[in-house]
Amino acid sequence: MNTNLINIAGLRTQALSLAIAAAAASMAGGNASAEEWQWAATPYVWATDLGIGLSVADKELLDTEIAFEDLAEKLDGAAMVRVEGMRGKHGMAFDVFNVELADSVSAALPGETGADFTLDSAIGLTILDAAGVYNPSGDGKGFSLVYGARVIEQRNDIDAVLSYQGTTLAGKSLDATDRYVDGLVGVRYVRQLPHNFSYGFAADVSTGGTKLTWSAGPAIGYTFGDHDQYRVTAGYRRMDITFESAEPVDTEMSMDGLLLGFRLDF
Repeated sequence: MNTNLINIAGLRTQALSLAIAAAAASMAGGNASAEEWQWAATPYVWATDLGIGLSVADKELLDTEIAFEDLAEKLDGAAMVRVEGMRGKHGMAFDVFNVELADSVSAALPGETGADFTLDSAIGLTILDAAGVYNPSGDGKGFSLVYGARVIEQRNDIDAVLSYQGTTLAGKSLDATDRYVDGLVGVRYVRQLPHNFSYGFAADVSTGGTKLTWSAGPAIGYTFGDHDQYRVTAGYRRMDITFESAEPVDTEMSMDGLLLGFRLDF
């Protein structure tokens, strides 16, 4: 067995363990404070395009992008929400992005065979970020450190059927789930602007289960309500994922597009 691979896997496991331990320590420190927890929930929509790349021995074999409009036609369900709690300088944040895509294709085989081929596919993608937050100013403004874990799960359920005049001749099913767990670290910046507007930027990087994953993007917000408890946000986000795979194969996925959210403080 390749000892280099063992060492790399061990280092990544240690990095993930340290990230989770640091988040737990932050939570414990926050509980010792006399300050009250301040919570916020932000349902959002990420109108993302999807890019897929595949290369072997540094030779590009696939580089394609699926537009959001095409993905929306196959959308079977979605849930996107961010929940955050702060207590003084410390806090926690959970971000869930989940989409389910479904498609069905039927076609007659070439020639006059009278046979038909049907392909039904259901594809799911879930990205969960669970992190601690450290904000030196204690008011949510300025720079904050984010650290914790990221879980990426891909689900594929594919059924292929060959039939003749309504009678099934052959069938094949594939049901596979791949899950990747990363240690995550990132920063974010929030600045208050005149007339209840605000500007923000967030960036993070993670590794462990994936070879490397990073995301970044800016956003503009507008706060309103009797107690400034509501905020609408509009921004842009890009995420690139390089999956861990056997050499010399490299598989990449990218997502980028506009992001709209509505935050409620409580």
